[in-house]
Amino acid sequence: MLSLLILNSCASQTSIIKSMAGAKKSILKIETWINPGECDEGNMSCESHRMTSTGTGAVVLYSNKKVVLTAAHICVQERFRTLPKVKMQQYFKAVDRLNKEYIVEIIKYDVESDICILESVSGELEPPFLRMSRKTPEYAELGYNLAAPLGVIKGQMVPVFRGMYFGTINEPMYGSEEVAIYGMPAIGGSSGSPVVNARGELIGMVHSVHYRFHHITLSATYQRLWNFLNASHTQIIRSQKRSQH
Repeated sequence: MLSLLILNSCASQTSIIKSMAGAKKSILKIETWINPGECDEGNMSCESHRMTSTGTGAVVLYSNKKVVLTAAHICVQERFRTLPKVKMQQYFKAVDRLNKEYIVEIIKYDVESDICILESVSGELEPPFLRMSRKTPEYAELGYNLAAPLGVIKGQMVPVFRGMYFGTINEPMYGSEEVAIYGMPAIGGSSGSPVVNARGELIGMVHSVHYRFHHITLSATYQRLWNFLNASHTQIIRSQKRSQH
């Protein structure tokens, strides 16, 4: 009996490791860049482009096309913070694990749910896409967050955090929309990072943390992600079959 328990435990752990190894291939670092657009004609010089912040994204399927899922406050930063009042251009880069850069632009976003999807305008996204789970997470189910906290991500090194799903809540302090709550750490740079189940399937997306306890992580709910991505059972099954080839 003990031997069977040990074997089952090892098999389960091996399955999760394989799932996370597959899921991490879909993770991207999202960089926000600005082009100040200011030149000094006297010195014949212009300010160089500079990166202002980082976040996390994941390749998902939208209308049978690979896109980048991230948080809306990364896409539409002027709605969340005051930017310098100068003539500047803001643009986004998505960087994959092989350090390939894509220039990405907004397709659509939802500020209330804090969800955004971006499309590449500099070539097709090469990383595989995350499949969406066909069922909502259950109370106390373990979720896994693959992220680039503080921009820390490089090559095969993709941070992954584990925590339980607590359920959903609708409180004014969290905004006007219902949010899902997980017990996993997050910090700047984690915004937009996916939460997956033990099979590596998308069930949530981190957008913020409790202001007094950063192990209480707020995520878009499964249902809102489902609706935002226009997911359907037919699309998910088709996606699963395609990813196996």
